[in-house]
Amino acid sequence: MVTLKIDGIEVTVPPGTMILEAAAKAGVKIPTLCNNRRLTPFGACRICVVQQKGRRNLIPACFNPVRNGMEILTNTPEIIQARRTQLQLILIDHAIECPICDAGGQCQLQNLVYEYGVADNPFKGPKANWPVDHVSPFIERNLNRCILCGMCVRIDDEVVGANELSFIGRGKKTKIGTDFDRPMNCEFCGQCVSVCPVGALNDRIFLHKARVWDLKETQTTCGYCGVGCSLTVGAKGDRILRIRAGEDIGVNQGNLCVKGRYGWEYVHNRERLTTPLIKKNGAFVKATWEEALSLVAKRFQDLKKEKSLAGLCSPRLTNEELYLFQKFMRGVIGTNDLDHAGGYSYASNLALRDSLGYASSTNSIPEIRNADVIIALRCDLSETHPVIKSEVVMAVKRRKAKLIVINSRDIYLNKFSTLNLLVKAGTEAALMNGILQVILDEKLAREDFIQAKTEGLELLRPFLTDYTLEKVSPLTGVSGESLRDAARFFAGAKKAVILISTGQSSDGHDRALAKAVSNLALITGQIGKEGAGIFLLGEKNNSQGALDMGVTPHLLPGYGELKDSLERGRFEKIWKLPISSEPGMGALEILQAAESGKIKALYVAGENPLVNYPDVNRTRKTLAGLDFLVVQDCFMTETAAMAHVVLPVVTFAEKAGTFTNADRRVQRVRPALQPLKDARSDLWILDELAKRMGTDLGAISSQKVMEEIRGLVKIYAGMDSGHLEGPYGIQWPCPAADHPGTAVLYTDGFPSGKARFMPVKEMDPEDADSKYPLVLLTGPVLFHSGSMSSKSPGLLKIRGESYVEIHPGDAQKLGLAGDEMVVLESKQGKASVRVQISTKAAPGVLYVPYSFSGNGGHLLTSWDLRTTRVKLEKV
Repeated sequence: MVTLKIDGIEVTVPPGTMILEAAAKAGVKIPTLCNNRRLTPFGACRICVVQQKGRRNLIPACFNPVRNGMEILTNTPEIIQARRTQLQLILIDHAIECPICDAGGQCQLQNLVYEYGVADNPFKGPKANWPVDHVSPFIERNLNRCILCGMCVRIDDEVVGANELSFIGRGKKTKIGTDFDRPMNCEFCGQCVSVCPVGALNDRIFLHKARVWDLKETQTTCGYCGVGCSLTVGAKGDRILRIRAGEDIGVNQGNLCVKGRYGWEYVHNRERLTTPLIKKNGAFVKATWEEALSLVAKRFQDLKKEKSLAGLCSPRLTNEELYLFQKFMRGVIGTNDLDHAGGYSYASNLALRDSLGYASSTNSIPEIRNADVIIALRCDLSETHPVIKSEVVMAVKRRKAKLIVINSRDIYLNKFSTLNLLVKAGTEAALMNGILQVILDEKLAREDFIQAKTEGLELLRPFLTDYTLEKVSPLTGVSGESLRDAARFFAGAKKAVILISTGQSSDGHDRALAKAVSNLALITGQIGKEGAGIFLLGEKNNSQGALDMGVTPHLLPGYGELKDSLERGRFEKIWKLPISSEPGMGALEILQAAESGKIKALYVAGENPLVNYPDVNRTRKTLAGLDFLVVQDCFMTETAAMAHVVLPVVTFAEKAGTFTNADRRVQRVRPALQPLKDARSDLWILDELAKRMGTDLGAISSQKVMEEIRGLVKIYAGMDSGHLEGPYGIQWPCPAADHPGTAVLYTDGFPSGKARFMPVKEMDPEDADSKYPLVLLTGPVLFHSGSMSSKSPGLLKIRGESYVEIHPGDAQKLGLAGDEMVVLESKQGKASVRVQISTKAAPGVLYVPYSFSGNGGHLLTSWDLRTTRVKLEKV
């Protein structure tokens, strides 16, 4: 440690700490216009100059490290004059537009000019006169206000990895812009806006709507993906005007993606449902809550007797709503036929539970930036989890980490990769087995870790002997040399992580892949330590919470086995409700049972199977055959339009509760707005339905439900409201309210004593089919991942229709020039989409997003999620 004095205050900090950081720890404020905790020091503005006692020269505090015995002065007359002069130089060509500038009230330059009394300026020169970019979606660029601090360029490079902005020109002609001065065309994450200290970069949605001091700000958690970013929602009256992220709050530490920062407009969409609807004579009519709930309760009572009602739920609900949903289905309806996310999103979690003990990621998301080697397996982070992509970018750029990308497409992340393993779809598990065999052949395994903490390697060794490089290479399409390099990089790393995306567009290989990566982490000892481990990246914001809360046919909350009578008895005792011992059906089985007539009714909370589930045509036909369909949602989705009763619900911005993100972090969800008209929370609806069916669930508030969860789910036992008030949430397992939570699992061993190696059967790719020669992949895209984003005008402006991504070579063979309409056909259906020629696509492999209604990828997929093959024809 290093000890020094700053303005007479003694402070001790780690070696390498900059003077600016040390001063902050000592409570001494040093002004700056170009420093941000998310960026490496740059020293552009020279406002942070300080003086070392005994020396004449002034030095920037932001990139001068501390040394033992230093005495730093921060407020001498010389320093104050230097800062005033630097501010005057900045103001030579700076536009003075404070009354109309949206940065007013949060402009750091404005604050410093006032603080240092810069009322006049001896330096004269012409004011900047650059054209203002009013074209770029979400972001206004006004270079006349730019002070060339470079923070937008640096965050674009160091964190986002997009390199959309750069310094252009020299001397007085220097500016920050895009190549050829075109409008911005990037991820539109708004990170550049978040670091701009002046009004050069502005949020176009917020532009001219209000001053920052007019906003009422609420801390909550994002309702999109599994990263679980903390949001600061700024509202005025009954409307959200902007969303930002605090740098000292949450797992995202100030970073956001385009959906998190700008995708909230759906909250105020005019198509929001605001009153219950009952279908009469084929048309919806408005109803009161009493009418709608009474009808649903009566029909549910009858269906309960017939044992013909099942439930499907969305992982976008809060933990409390999810918990109450499964309690309602099990305790009030008396069935275990319930599931979430189509049953497609948690197979990998359950595989890790079988191998390691917990059905979850093992480490914390911010640890990714500290890894030495990263495997990104079958995940396109730029599209699905951009904030985690930034963690990978920081690891590569700051630590020179080796990135190994394993994907069936040539994704953007390859820009940062050391190895790009372009693998044939469906052979990823075989590839992982090949890597494991290399590690055994070359004696790279961590034998000490294996002997102390694992079992079953003796079963895995003979199984892997068939996975030689000579066999795996032609099967997967990856060279033996690349496989050997990947094995050596990963086994030789001090800290290595594996990232896998999961979700409703998964290809059915999740369980096998999770077992394979568990084997790899165990054989190399990359478990139970910081900066290592396995990350299962859920597609929806509460994918982990839905599993934790038992919204599955076979597990109670906290992963209690339904077949265990003692476990069932514990819940029955607290609930004072019986639980059926009959095995439940998952989503696919529920749909098959509905197709055959065994299931006659569905209760759907937040799900939209007609977009998010495979084989849309078969699913639509199945739903149309139901006797009774109840949907609660905030929009008239494709599924809601088929319902007999539709119940309007609130959005994430209007409810209270908790979400659990992909690294097991339980975080508060706080209402920033009052509910829209007659919309209600899913929690309230479930409680009211139960009452009308003669059962009191005891659900008055989200806090009361969480208290019940704490009493039944051991890993959530310490999640009381006070504990969750902290800025970073709490990671389970958290056994008591005074427990800090668990950032890294397995530091003290595995729940079962030892982790298990689990052999994984090889998965061959589908045989070629001359009628359907092309392989189809589907999934979310950066700007859309379900029904909510499709109701956000800004996101639709950027990406408003579906498309098929095709490799240039395939496009040439098929005579496609790009931007024309084609028809894709599989055994399940057809979709008309627009061609997008892209090198991201692999030869013979097409990609179609699933999240577009009417022509999404799930029109072509099947319920069993086997590899989809299609043919393409011009319109």
